[in-house]
Amino acid sequence: MGLSVSRRDELIERLVSQLNAWGMVAPALMFLEANKPLSFLGSQLILLSQPVLGLIWEDKLLGDYALLLEDRDNIERLLCRLEGSRG
Repeated sequence: MGLSVSRRDELIERLVSQLNAWGMVAPALMFLEANKPLSFLGSQLILLSQPVLGLIWEDKLLGDYALLLEDRDNIERLLCRLEGSRG
């Protein structure tokens, strides 16, 4: 089961908004570009650490972000959206 298109876009927008607020768009772009091939492993790491991270963030949100990272196409969408938010 994957994410719906609307949920995927909502998660990407939420992430872009937060990175903009923190002033971390450029570092995020570099990190994502460098680690794009490892995105699936990152999603599995989120799932593995979900019991601990669940104390800070809600489980559904963590699960949705793990699903988002599973698909490399979503990383490309996120990169494009981050690049568009810089201008």
